[in-house]
Amino acid sequence: MSADTLIYRPIETRDYTEAAQMIKDTWQYEKVVSPRNALHMASVFLYSSLAHHNFSQVAIRDGKVVGLILGRTNDVPLKEKRYYLNMSYHLIRLLLTSEGKQAVQSFRRNLQVNQALLKQTYETYDGELTFFAVDASTRQSGIGSHLFYSYLTFMKNEGARTFRLFTDTSCTYGFYESKGMTRIGAVTRRMPFLDKEMSFFLYRGDLQELKTDKAL
Repeated sequence: MSADTLIYRPIETRDYTEAAQMIKDTWQYEKVVSPRNALHMASVFLYSSLAHHNFSQVAIRDGKVVGLILGRTNDVPLKEKRYYLNMSYHLIRLLLTSEGKQAVQSFRRNLQVNQALLKQTYETYDGELTFFAVDASTRQSGIGSHLFYSYLTFMKNEGARTFRLFTDTSCTYGFYESKGMTRIGAVTRRMPFLDKEMSFFLYRGDLQELKTDKAL
């Protein structure tokens, strides 16, 4: 992969459509809802994450978004809350259909699961890795590691040390363990909308303990 075909930079408005498409494909939303509602689901996820971020990095290969990471410290600017307007639009579109209503209920159930995970630990954190995904075609290419370390570098530059991450069995959570993150919470729930049982995890990252590269 030549250097002139791969670019890393903060996310821009022009990236949102491709980022939502990548989310839709990564989580295979079209297996449970129509293509249109699948895109609304992905957009809700994206804009919700953007509303809680003060760090972003996208990987662009041959002009296409192939990776995205969003994170924060505890000092997210108030201006980022504007993304709730975008999120609300897609939520409303989902609520216009029966399957969309079920999707919204599933999102709410995920939030409840995250709260249950937090109750398993009384620790506070300096930040959170709120979203991280790479296109299936880029895995094992080093792009994911580069994006992950870019967030660690941001945290270090902000004087932060610890952060949390919510994930589940639909994701490649072994990646975080390979980087030295510690699983500190786990719950298993039946997800009616997906018609399957899933395990959800809370991971803790500590910059003094993580396996890092020269970026730090």
